[in-house]
Amino acid sequence: MAKKQPQHLEQTKQFVRNFLRISDAKEFLMFLFFLLAAFVFWYLTTMNQEYEMSYSVKTELKHLPNDVILTEPMPKVVKVVLKDRGDKLVEYKARGKMETLDIDYRQHARTGRTAIYGAELEKLLGSKLASSTEIVSVTPDTLLYYAAEARGVKLPVRWQGRIEANRQYVIEQVRLVPDSVVVYAAKQLTDTMTAVYMPIVEHVGLTDSLKLLLAPGREMWGVRYEPDAVEMNVAVSPYVVKRVQVPVEGYMFPYGQELKTFPSKVEVAFRVSLDNFREVTEEDFKILVRHSQIRDNNSGKVAISLDEMPDNVTDIVIEPTEVDYLIEMNAPFLIY
Repeated sequence: MAKKQPQHLEQTKQFVRNFLRISDAKEFLMFLFFLLAAFVFWYLTTMNQEYEMSYSVKTELKHLPNDVILTEPMPKVVKVVLKDRGDKLVEYKARGKMETLDIDYRQHARTGRTAIYGAELEKLLGSKLASSTEIVSVTPDTLLYYAAEARGVKLPVRWQGRIEANRQYVIEQVRLVPDSVVVYAAKQLTDTMTAVYMPIVEHVGLTDSLKLLLAPGREMWGVRYEPDAVEMNVAVSPYVVKRVQVPVEGYMFPYGQELKTFPSKVEVAFRVSLDNFREVTEEDFKILVRHSQIRDNNSGKVAISLDEMPDNVTDIVIEPTEVDYLIEMNAPFLIY
C-alpha cells in the first residue's frame, strides 16, 4: 500500500498545478527563462574580457625563532593590482587566494635590516596566480623589516632640555619612571649606546608639579624599547624664607689656641621649599674660620663664608659678612 503524502505537500503540488493552468503564469515563467538566459550570456561575454582589479593582501612573517624579535615590523598590508580575464579575477576574490602573503623568515635569517624588493615580491605573489595573470603594480614595492636578538640590553634613561621654576618656587626633584629601559637592536648598534635619551623638554616658569609621558626619539630605525615610554615627574613647591643662627667655628688652630668671635653666631637666611622647611636646620650649615685666614691678619676682623650647606636651599644671605675675633691661649701648665 502506497504511503500517503503529508497534507501540506499535497496542497503545494495542487497550487503549482493550478498556477501552470493560468496563461499569465506561463508567460511569466517564459519571461524568467529568457531573463536568465540573457544574464548568462552577458556574464560569459563580460567575464571573458580583460580587467584590472585591486586586492589588499595581508603580510605575515612565518617561522620567526623564539630568540629573535621584530624591532621594526614590515607593512601589514600591500596593495596589489592584477590584470586578467574577469572570471579569473573574481575567482581570486571568491577563493581568498589574495588574502595573505606569507614571508618565510628562514629565507632571510639574519638580524638587522632585511628588505624584500620588487622582483622577489612579485615572484612570491606570482606563485599564487595563474600564468595568464599579470601583476600591474605592488604598493609598497619593497617590504622592509628589522630583527634583533631577543635578549636586549638594559640602559639608563636620560632627559634633556630646560626645566625651571618661577622665582617664588623651587624644583625639588626630576624623576623618570622607570629609570631604565631594555633596548632591542642589532648588536653593532647597542654596543655603541650608553643611555637612551628622551626628546628635548622645555618648561620655564613652573608654579606647579608637572607630569609628562615621554617616548624615545625615532632618529634610529630598527630600535625597539621596552617599555616604549617613561613618565617624567617634576616636583615643584613654593619657596619660603627661613633664617637660622649658625655658630662660627675655628679650624686648624694650633694646640692651646681657641678662636673667639663677636658675635659668636651669624644669621643665615635662605629660600627653601615648603615641604623641606622643617627638615633644614642650623646643623645643616657650617661656617669655619681657618687659622691661615688670620695668621697674617692684624685688623681684628675676618670675613666669613659657608663651608657646608644642604643642596635643597638657594639664595643664601649671611649677616654679618665679617666678625671681630680674638685668640685665647688655653694651653695648660706643664709640670716636670
